[in-house]
Amino acid sequence: MHTKTRIALAIWLAALLVVACREAPDIEEQASPSDTPVESTSTAITSQILPPTEIPTTQPPTAEPVATEIPTETTAPPVPPPGPTLEPLPAGQELVFTRLQMFDPLTGWASGGVGGNNDHLFTTRDGGNTWRDVTPPQPGEPGTLAVAAFFRDASTAWATFYGASMDVLMPPWPVVWHTQDAGQTWQVSQLLDMTGLDQAYNTELYFADAQHGWLLTHVGAGMSHDYVTLFGTTDGGFSWARLLDPYNDGQIQGCVKTGMLFLDSQVGWLTGDCGGVMAGAFLNRTEDGGLTWTYIDLPAPPDRPLLYDVNVWAACGSYDLYFFDPQAAMLGVRCTIYDVSYGDPTFVNYLYTTQDGGTTWSTQPYPAGTLFFVDPLNGWALDREIHQTNDGGVTWSLVNTVHWDARFNFISSQLGWAASYTETEYALVATSDGGAHWFMLHPTVAP
Repeated sequence: MHTKTRIALAIWLAALLVVACREAPDIEEQASPSDTPVESTSTAITSQILPPTEIPTTQPPTAEPVATEIPTETTAPPVPPPGPTLEPLPAGQELVFTRLQMFDPLTGWASGGVGGNNDHLFTTRDGGNTWRDVTPPQPGEPGTLAVAAFFRDASTAWATFYGASMDVLMPPWPVVWHTQDAGQTWQVSQLLDMTGLDQAYNTELYFADAQHGWLLTHVGAGMSHDYVTLFGTTDGGFSWARLLDPYNDGQIQGCVKTGMLFLDSQVGWLTGDCGGVMAGAFLNRTEDGGLTWTYIDLPAPPDRPLLYDVNVWAACGSYDLYFFDPQAAMLGVRCTIYDVSYGDPTFVNYLYTTQDGGTTWSTQPYPAGTLFFVDPLNGWALDREIHQTNDGGVTWSLVNTVHWDARFNFISSQLGWAASYTETEYALVATSDGGAHWFMLHPTVAP
């Protein structure tokens, strides 16, 4: 990514955490390169935190939440409010995707829609050429909502909706949908307890197994905080308990959250970026299902032993956490180092690895970009220069240089897809050689 872009992102992060009150949207508009299958067509995976839009909250909510009884599985599903619901798109409609997740060469899920909207869910059975619209019947006007989903396998998924802009600060019907038949039918949860919250945006879902899941939703920003509410379920998503919110801090309200991952019903991780407001890289772990969190103090890299020192002008954040088993994991840390004489900043990236569940970490530099690993050996550093590793990040090879950005999904060291975009165009492209070459797909809604 160009230096100016990185500088702009760094400046925005610092501004967000120190003085601003801004929302980090879940997705940004995408574009598809008009110049199709070129021999260099894979792009930078953008981070989960993207250029902000203003939100009308500069401090944490003040209302005290009201205790509510957690519903049981025998409680009847809630009745939706009257009004329109999100309707399936017509057959033949061209699609733009904001997220892809394939499970094999033919089968996968995507979210996206038309004109940059992110309010529909789709499945494919032919490798991404045609897609079936399987959007739940969520109440709401088209274009006003965005969807967050967790895809467990080719048949099982959970989804929830939130306001796509300042015009819709709260979803009209805050529920979580669940399907076990690839979206042919959906079951709806009990209503989420949104008491005392004025807005909900940029939501993330994660399930450790078929029963235990978590929903993290952003509810405000300002004063060096990114306020969130964390819900949990133990019955497959039918009922959700409000575990943490801005009123019972839980030590996770500071700094922008960039990702959430749970290994089982108890152990989970949160990554984040403090934009230089605090030293080090934001990383927290829970061992009680999300009720309490402990800050993990990552060691500074050997080649920059003072990187996390409070006297160093550096803004670091943790991203792209991958656990391959309960003990082995990889984590990306991206830093911007500012010259005290106000010269051009320096950008450095480090790959952290652990073999003991996060108790100790080792680190080494990696090329710029978002990390994507399919196993402990095979992965990519995805920027406009695409690098690949087949030895767990010890060495990297430049496989492609591209002129567009994208969100990527690989299922092996060779086979992958990318929802690519420029300032004016969108495309779905795929690779069968690890990203060295890409070919164009033309996704449409299946009849």
